[in-house]
Amino acid sequence: MNKNEQHQRQIFFDEISNYPFIRADGRLVLEPFGVYLSHCFGFDGILELSPQPIEVYRLLIDIIYQELGSEKAQQYIQFQKIADWRPEDAYIYPEKKMTCIHIGALVLVSHYWIYDIGHSLMDTPKPVKSGKYFSWVKEEWLAVYTFINGYHNALMSFQKQFDRSNISASGYSLFEALHLARAKGIDFDEAVSQLKARHQAHQAALAQIAKALKDGYYLEAIALEECLISNCLFNFLDGIGTRLSAPSFHKLLKGVAGKQGLAHVYPEELLLNIDRWRSARNTAIHGFISSTMEEFDNSHTLFHESAKATATTGEEYCKAIVSWYELECVNFVQHEFPSEFKNTVH
Repeated sequence: MNKNEQHQRQIFFDEISNYPFIRADGRLVLEPFGVYLSHCFGFDGILELSPQPIEVYRLLIDIIYQELGSEKAQQYIQFQKIADWRPEDAYIYPEKKMTCIHIGALVLVSHYWIYDIGHSLMDTPKPVKSGKYFSWVKEEWLAVYTFINGYHNALMSFQKQFDRSNISASGYSLFEALHLARAKGIDFDEAVSQLKARHQAHQAALAQIAKALKDGYYLEAIALEECLISNCLFNFLDGIGTRLSAPSFHKLLKGVAGKQGLAHVYPEELLLNIDRWRSARNTAIHGFISSTMEEFDNSHTLFHESAKATATTGEEYCKAIVSWYELECVNFVQHEFPSEFKNTVH
């Protein structure tokens, strides 16, 4: 293989590695999926195993109609004319239009589709026991595996992002509820109820913190802030399977710091700031005692200003840690399948 061929292979592999399966409007454009998948088989030197793109196309359409019925299928399948269509686009869009599949349909039937690409269109033997729904894709098929695994991750990531965006309105995460139901052995509705109750408690705490700050009750605000931050840290550790015995505020902070490899967005700066705030919180609490003793007027004024600053900063950290937790909680249900192979083009 010459350098130009190697370069072209690298360009193609980079393209499929970063392929935007789901558009921002929550739709998969179906035609190029089958074409790119076939090219992936060619890239891996197994083009004879590839199903025809039209078969991949028809398979998903048929499954949507079979599983969802004609009325819903027509809502989820939309056609968009290509205004700037050119003759060279015919190999992907021969009808001069693209077929857009709504995320709502993909969530319900995608696993059947990908499974049947391998076991129906390719006639690959079905697995003896249940497991990964695209286990027919061999990991040594570098491009095919990268493409199908990338589709799986893109679909799940879109669902998780949608889930996150609805937590404020619904009061819970669907993915966290699923995790909680599995972890505690309770039904899904009970898990939802527990998460809604916790969300309401968090919102009530934030409202009470704001009121305490407004009324000048800074120690009350600081105490509520510590409780809220501790609750988020504890729930995160519990969500990833870490159990701490009678954890102090300091232990919780150290516990999360030790789990940075598991965090979707590791809040290093936030945790450092909260740890500094923890020290200021201790100073504020102890300062209240000293401010009621000798030289009351002067020391009490200093304490008042210090406590106010600590409480005000604590409110900011509470909002930040709640936002971070809402980013993380959807990831308590892991969706990525680790690969044993490095994504390197040879």
